This record gives sequence, structure tokens and C-alpha cells, in this order.
Amino acid sequence: MKCMISPFDSCYRNIGSEEYFLSHFDDDIFYLYINSPCIVVGKHQNTYSEINQDYVRENGIDVVRRMSGGGAVYHDHGNLNYGFITKNKGKDINDVFQEFTRPILKVLNQLGVEACFSGRNDLTLDGKKFSGNAQYHTKDKVLIHGTLLFSSDLEKVSKSLNADPRKFQDKSVKSVKSRVTNILPYLPSPITIEEFSATIIQEVLSLFPGASLYELTEQDKEAIGSLADTKYAAWEWVYGSSPKFTYQHTLKYDLGLLDIGLNVESGIIKEISIYGDFFGTKDADDLLMLIRGLPYDKEVVRQALAKVHLEDYIFGLSGEMFIDCLFTNTLEETL
Repeated sequence: MKCMISPFDSCYRNIGSEEYFLSHFDDDIFYLYINSPCIVVGKHQNTYSEINQDYVRENGIDVVRRMSGGGAVYHDHGNLNYGFITKNKGKDINDVFQEFTRPILKVLNQLGVEACFSGRNDLTLDGKKFSGNAQYHTKDKVLIHGTLLFSSDLEKVSKSLNADPRKFQDKSVKSVKSRVTNILPYLPSPITIEEFSATIIQEVLSLFPGASLYELTEQDKEAIGSLADTKYAAWEWVYGSSPKFTYQHTLKYDLGLLDIGLNVESGIIKEISIYGDFFGTKDADDLLMLIRGLPYDKEVVRQALAKVHLEDYIFGLSGEMFIDCLFTNTLEETL
């Protein structure tokens, strides 16, 4: 088994590393990594309906899609993440999960923290979740990876993942909201996340015969960087891979009500409709023609409408107000 601590704090490189390890290494792999603030969505999720788009954009939080299923999670520098890659030997997946999370629980117990397995794939403290896990299978390998909330900003966890699901109708896998907690407050003697990481690595090295430390070569880093840039950081993977969905919003503004509906497929706005008791000197259908066919991306739509005087189409409504209600996470808003 090759054991390593990632030299990256980029979610695109760290998530891309998983695909690289699966395809380029024959050995079992155990690795730890810490990402700068980001949201990691599951393979089968609608990215738009999982994140608070305005909050994520305003706070410079990256968004990436992973290969495995399951729900969306928030990462930051207080969140330690781990992954095991092993040959698929026909074991029950629950047995594999417990086998490879046992070192983490053992370390926590040794540090005086009474953590335990809970449900299908969670680790908990006092009934609160501090680790969620997911899995991905190839023909002959299985990847099990998870989060460890150590000293994460739990307020940002909540604000980043508070998209209103009532606005999006689709068949994607939805995240399950759980009560969560950090590990650090439960430690009798505080340690840093780096010390926690080093302790876990040493435990894995002692538990698995033949395990040894491995440092990524420059060739490894270059290949992972290329995969991250061309796939995992690409709009087509992060947003374009979202399932087909519809979006609806009702906006109450000074002069009336405006109902907006969108059909989005492969991240592209296929249909858009607006209804309301508004007036305008130009035909609203001409406005909608400028939007159909665009990526469902706030900045792209803003650029497309940059030279449009919105009040020509909907009297009393500014262009920024109109754009906001195409992407807002609030069910009803008064302006």
C-alpha cells in the first residue's frame, strides 16, 4: 500500500488525483488531503440545486464534481479528507468501509474521542456526524473516500449548501441534511489538523503490512494537473453534467409580480418563459431569445444582456434584478 499526504490544496487536483491513482497505480492507495474552501458534489447531483450560487461566488468557493455518488459536502482548511483505493475482491462494501475507516476511529479513540460507526456510511460523535463517506467502483477496484470535520467553519457549511430545493425539479440525487460537528472540541488536548493527519498516516502504516510512504513525482503532479485543468475544473464537468432540470421563481417587485420558468439540459438553457402583469415598449419574446441557448451561468447571462435596457421589456425592473431572479436561491423575494 502506498500512503501519502497530498501536496495540493486545490479541490480540482485532489479530486483529479483519485482518477489518476485508479488508472495509474496497481498498489492499494491511502491518501489524505486538505482543500481550500470548496463544495464537492456527487456524480449524479444537480450542482445548481445543491449550492447557494450567490454565496459561493461572492466568497470565492470552488465547486467540483467527484466520480462517486452521494451528497454534496463543504471542504475548507479545517476539513481533513481521506481516500482508500483497493482491489475489488468481492467483499461486502460495508465490510470494506469498516476495514478502511477503522484506523481513523482507532486514532480518535487513542486521542480520547469516543467516535463510532453510524448508519450505512457515517462516523459520529454524540449522535452528530463528523464524517460522511462515498464509494466508486471500477471493474477491478473500489475507491472509498470521506470527510473528517476537524475544525471546519460550520456556518459556511450551512450557508454554502442552502439552495432551495423547491425551485428545482429534477431526478438527481439529493443531499441529506444531518446534524454535524467538528472533532477538535472533543479532544482532551488540542492538536493541529496537520498533527491529526500525521497520526492517521502512522496508524495506517502500522496496521497494513507492506504499507510505505510515497511522494508524488513531478510526472505524477504534471499528469494530475493536466487532468484537473481539462476535466475537473471544466464547466462542462462541474455544471454541464448536471441532470436535466426545471427552475421556477416568483418575484414580487414594486410594480407587480413576475413568474419565471426555465428548462435546463446539460447545463444549457433550452427554454425560458416569463409571465406577469408587466408592461414594456419592446416584445418580451425578443428578450427571451437572447437567453435561450446560453449556459445556465450568471456571468454568461449578464454579459449577454449587458447592452440591454431591461425596462424596455419589463417596466420597473432593472437588468440586475431580472438576472438575480434567474439564479436566486430565495423562494420569494420582495424588491
